[in-house]
Amino acid sequence: MDAKPACGPERDPEFFAAINEVFAEYPEAADRYSVRCVRRERDVLKIDFTEQVGVSRIEDGRIITEFHDRNDDTAGSFRHCCEWMLGACVAECRE
Repeated sequence: MDAKPACGPERDPEFFAAINEVFAEYPEAADRYSVRCVRRERDVLKIDFTEQVGVSRIEDGRIITEFHDRNDDTAGSFRHCCEWMLGACVAECRE
């Protein structure tokens, strides 16, 4: 039985074709961005990106992401958006 992958070009070929066209049109910007599957966050962790935001930090050579309520001021001092979904910030990163 050949199941479709959860995400990626085999699952959504038209979407990826369009993204590839945009990346080709803007090569300098394309070097700064990637497309990432958020299935695990939505389906496994039950993250609601309208209510929560990921906060990423680098620690011991790893990128650690924790999810906080958007109105949680106790999440620490992070302040720049590094991931967007439909134009809205879904992850903030610490430098």
